[in-house]
This record gives sequence, structure tokens and C-alpha cells, in this order.
Amino acid sequence: MTLVSSGVSAVIITALHPLGYAKVLIQLGHEPLAPYTAKELLWRRTRCYYPSVFSYIKYIKRQNGFMGLYKGLLPRILEGMVGSFVTQNVSEYLRKAYPVKENSEDTEDAEVVIFFKGFLTQSSKEIVAKFLATIVSHPIHVIALRNMAEFVGNESFYRNPIVSVREIYDNEGLAGFFAGLVPRLLGDALAIMLINFLSEIVNRYFLTKKEQKAYTAAVCSLVVTQFTYPFELVSRNMSVKPARLLAAKNMPDYTGWTDCWSKLKRNGELMRGSNLLIRIVRNRQPE
Repeated sequence: MTLVSSGVSAVIITALHPLGYAKVLIQLGHEPLAPYTAKELLWRRTRCYYPSVFSYIKYIKRQNGFMGLYKGLLPRILEGMVGSFVTQNVSEYLRKAYPVKENSEDTEDAEVVIFFKGFLTQSSKEIVAKFLATIVSHPIHVIALRNMAEFVGNESFYRNPIVSVREIYDNEGLAGFFAGLVPRLLGDALAIMLINFLSEIVNRYFLTKKEQKAYTAAVCSLVVTQFTYPFELVSRNMSVKPARLLAAKNMPDYTGWTDCWSKLKRNGELMRGSNLLIRIVRNRQPE
């Protein structure tokens, strides 16, 4: 990971941080702004909506000022740098240790075998690299989420890295640094498998131009991300739940991540925060 790429990554994370910050608070279920009623664009039914993420960002700014929009930025940048470093180095090692072997078979059966063999090999390499990067950077991820979650109760348990590490270790032990890890890993693995599978299918059977194939993975990623979103939501809630924060106390009690998933699904909130512009209030009828 070069110094230039690290700088570019940091700039992008910084520019988008207010949006990501508001999204985290929404995912945790914190809704300080009153909902409003409006008619649907197509069916013209009256529904209840929360204000968009941009109204949420304005609210954060009113409460904590402009710099308050960047709470949690430092650990987010550090998490991104550590994750990228591990991913790139592990991927490079796996590429050299397990090079792709060319197959000269041209029968129909061989083509199917080659397809699945290549798909599984590539996906396995990406999953290993992603898993290691996620495991290494997850403690920083937990600190970043909890630092942002402090907005709910105006706390300062996670005001700097040293205090954050002590807070987690003293109250939760080493396990606290890996809260919410399992659903995050499962979501990553599922996303990699689906993106690679769909990309291979589209590139092999539907696209002929090399220029078009370059965008296949990105397009597939947009589709797959919506499918795997609940894993992200559950992971982030479970990462914050064990903390001594008001945001955690406001959540229901969960016996584990599967229980968190079940309760969010039961309340129609398994996609909470996935749409930041049109935010329908679930389980509430307009007055």
C-alpha cells in the first residue's frame, strides 16, 4: 500500500465521514428527528417518513458544531489503512503461492468444471485475505463505532485510542474487541461468493467486450450489497451493544447475533439504514 494510495483513501474517508457517521447512528436506531407524513410517489399512499440523512447531518452539526461531524474519523482512517495493508499483502502472497493454472480442455463438461474450479479458487483467496484483514482491524472498527455512538448520550468513554482500549478491556476483556465479528465475517464471505459468481456468469455468457467486463464486479457489488446488508446492520449493533453507552442501553437485550437478527426482522427493521434518502417508518400508521 503506497503513501499516495493511503493519502487518497484517507481523503475519501474524510469526505464521506459525515454521511457514514449519520448512517451508523441510524443503524443503531437513534432517531432524534420527528417523522412526517407524505404521499408515495407512485401509489400515492400516505406513509410516515423519517427526515433524510442530510437532515440528520444538519442535526449533528447543530448539536456538536462542524467538527462534531468528524467524531470517529481517526479510527475509521486507521481501520481502513490496516485493512487495506493486510488485504493487499495476503492477496499478493496467495497469488504467488497458488498461481492460476491454465487448462487446455475445450469440452463442454470441462468448461463447467473449469468455471467452478476457478470461481472457488478465486473466492477462497479473497475470503482468506478479507477474513484476516477484518479480524486484524475489527478492534479499531469497534472503537470507531462506539466513538460515534457516544453522540446519543454525549459520553466520552472512547475519546482517544488509549482510553478506548482500556474501557473495552476493563469492562469486557479481550472478547469486547471482537464484538459483532461473526456476522461481519459471514456477510463478507457471502458477498465475495455472490459477486464473483455473478461476475463470472455475466462476463462469460453475456458480455463480449473487454471494456464492459471491467465494470461487471462493481455493478454486481451494488446488487449484492443490498442482499448482504442485514449482516452489516447486525454486526454494528452487536459491536456497540456490550458498551456502557446510552445507545447500547436503548437497544433491546440480545442473547447473540442470531437473536439480534430475529428481533430486527420481527420489527421490520432488518434493512434499517439501507436507504438514507427515503426512510419509511416501520410499524407506524400515519395519523
